[in-house]
Amino acid sequence: MRRLAIAVSLALSMTTAAAASVSGADLAGVEAARQPDTILPLTLSLQGEDGDVKPLQYWLGSGPSIWILADFTCETLCGPVVSIVSEALARSGLKPGPDFRLIVVGLDPKDTAADAAAMKTAQIGTAGELPAHTFFLRGSSKDLGELTHSFGFRSVYDREHDQFAHPAAAFVVTRDGRIARTLPGLAMDPASLRLALVEAGQGRVGSWRDHVRLLCYGFDPASGVYTAAVGRMLASAGVVTIIALVVLISILLRREHAIQAE
Repeated sequence: MRRLAIAVSLALSMTTAAAASVSGADLAGVEAARQPDTILPLTLSLQGEDGDVKPLQYWLGSGPSIWILADFTCETLCGPVVSIVSEALARSGLKPGPDFRLIVVGLDPKDTAADAAAMKTAQIGTAGELPAHTFFLRGSSKDLGELTHSFGFRSVYDREHDQFAHPAAAFVVTRDGRIARTLPGLAMDPASLRLALVEAGQGRVGSWRDHVRLLCYGFDPASGVYTAAVGRMLASAGVVTIIALVVLISILLRREHAIQAE
């Protein structure tokens, strides 16, 4: 999603061109452009809030998850992205734990457990069910590099200001580690987020109405939302009509056989 590259760290725009240590050419490479159906490195090590190091597969849990890559000490873009996504999750109607988990991975290997805890408290809070199913993870430079590469997440580190220019993106991941969707982190639509999680849930998340909507709605990568697709709606209507005809014919045949038997 090339358009996600536009939403980069606001602090960089405040510096003058003469003082900035990140060039325009560097910023041109900032983007979130994953390859379709990429599988995350499941054996990669990530450290939880309690200090325990577990493979990435452990953090995926048993259902879909939404991932954010953020700088825990960022004072501009990262906090709002985490807050906006958590608010959209709260408004999605899905239940933390059974339906999804939220995972935030630190971009800066220098960030500490205290930094992670501070951001979690500030952006997620402590009330409700979401905090218990939200995990702030850290990793080594090598592991973070491998993870961001898998996401197609390209950022630039501004050493002078100790911050990152990066896309404002959120990734929906299936329980087996496949990257299902990339969504805009600063314009998160709760309805589209719900459908993305339902789709990534592979039949284990959402209501029958959600699955019917997925038959009629298509995902627009440019905007990061699900929109009604006329072709899909017509195809779905055709399938429903055929099923109804098959059921009707079966009923009529059974009645005919019953009459002949009498």
